[in-house]
Amino acid sequence: MVVSPPLWLRVLTLLAVNLLHLMIWGFAGISKVRDGMPVWFPEKFGGTFLGKFPGFAATFWFLTASELAVFALSLLALIRGEFLGRRHPTLLLATLAGSLFVFLELGFGQWLTNEFTGAFQQFVYFGLTLLAIHTVLALAPVSSATRR
Repeated sequence: MVVSPPLWLRVLTLLAVNLLHLMIWGFAGISKVRDGMPVWFPEKFGGTFLGKFPGFAATFWFLTASELAVFALSLLALIRGEFLGRRHPTLLLATLAGSLFVFLELGFGQWLTNEFTGAFQQFVYFGLTLLAIHTVLALAPVSSATRR
């Protein structure tokens, strides 16, 4: 016998996951657009292949675009009201999957520059995002078409 959590718990949990990712990628992406590439960025990656290919600017703006894309997915999930549980949280799951790739990008940069503490933190964020995916799937409404 499977016991469903109360509706209020499902709504608040999905809303919290949505707002957390909206906040993380909104602040990260928008601040990069507003402030531009920081002066330390070329210095940090100067000794790596990213300085030559694809280059500092391309690397920085690719990361920025990734963060903004995940922010947009999160915003659309919020606007669609996916947290309310009336529809499958498709965009919220896409937000979480996109977050995995952004954490992968960030972790790659930290491994590449031997920042092992920061790289480990990205690994933890990645793992916790996998947990969030599992939680969202467990709380997602099940339509008659997806039942087995």
